[in-house]
Amino acid sequence: MESIKILHTGDIHLDSPFSGLDSHRSEVRRNELRGTFTSLMTYARTENVDLLLITGDMFDVGFATRETISLLIREISKLKCPVVISPGNHDPATEGSVWRKNVFPDNTYVFTSEELSSFEFPELGVRVYGWGFEKTAMRDNPLAGKKAEKDGLVNVLSVHCDLTSPISSSCPLTADELLAFGADYCALGHVHNPDSLALPRGIAYCGCLEGRSYDETGAKGAVVCEIGRRSAPGEEVPVRYSRIRFSKRRYESLSLAVDGVADGEELREKISDFISERRFGDDTLLRLTLTGRVREDLNVDTAALSDIGDRLYALDIRDETTPDWNASALSADPTVKGEFYRVLEPLLTSPEPEKRKIASAALRYGLAALAGESVSDALPEWYGKE
Repeated sequence: MESIKILHTGDIHLDSPFSGLDSHRSEVRRNELRGTFTSLMTYARTENVDLLLITGDMFDVGFATRETISLLIREISKLKCPVVISPGNHDPATEGSVWRKNVFPDNTYVFTSEELSSFEFPELGVRVYGWGFEKTAMRDNPLAGKKAEKDGLVNVLSVHCDLTSPISSSCPLTADELLAFGADYCALGHVHNPDSLALPRGIAYCGCLEGRSYDETGAKGAVVCEIGRRSAPGEEVPVRYSRIRFSKRRYESLSLAVDGVADGEELREKISDFISERRFGDDTLLRLTLTGRVREDLNVDTAALSDIGDRLYALDIRDETTPDWNASALSADPTVKGEFYRVLEPLLTSPEPEKRKIASAALRYGLAALAGESVSDALPEWYGKE
């Protein structure tokens, strides 16, 4: 049976600030995001996609730059297939927004109402249901009491919604409500890390096109869905879909146990081996959290360690190790070192985790200072922010 090829994307967030990076790399990443979007559109053009769905948050904010809007218009105009857009909570179809202006090519179809509606494409044998956010928050259920039509068309639902929280302000729904509606395929946007969800067959989040921070880890991309054409009303049609990578770079957030390292050189070697073993390269932004118990006098200088990541696009090292001090020896030590420990001891044994955390760091850096080491560049990330 001949099938319909659908490219399902969303959560692109063009013009995202990439605020976690320095100004130069932020600008590079913004340009790379535009390039990734262009690659996605080239794929749609060269791989004979029949229908392109953009399930919300095309832009990072409601106001998009003229350059970005021009990019979107230019890329859509190159396509021969229909493009259906469902504005999300970041780029709602407010009065005066670009979604309500007559600036897009004729093959563009935009949902501008929070009420359920549809576009029909008889030449494809497809009907696309959907809605668009009209403001940044949307709490009503547009599917309440609604059912997909049971005729000869394939039914696709293309929307921005949240299946993860019943109190979400971004159109909270459940998988059961989607299944009850009866679409052949539910194309969703809003969740950037869809692999963490176990969804029923026929319901899929596309995920974001490029990760933008360390809570959006792994390779990112879009979903390619193929649906068989319906030859008779009510006939079940085969639906196959898979996620493909488009992202130029990926964020990774991992931890490394460094228990018992003897000195800074051994620590550097351990981190370098960790990066090599995972074959991380210049497409990777890595946040590496160091854990475990280490010598009390080991100065974990995260700034000095950052050059280990020269082969990466970015390396962010976080120190969450615990000094492996000899409490009885320090408590009995008659020198300034022992007195320093005795002052901190009530906090080191406090039932409050934050107090223990701060006291542990104070002990480590205090002992390093008493040993004549420079610790000004090795203070923990949270120092001064608590």
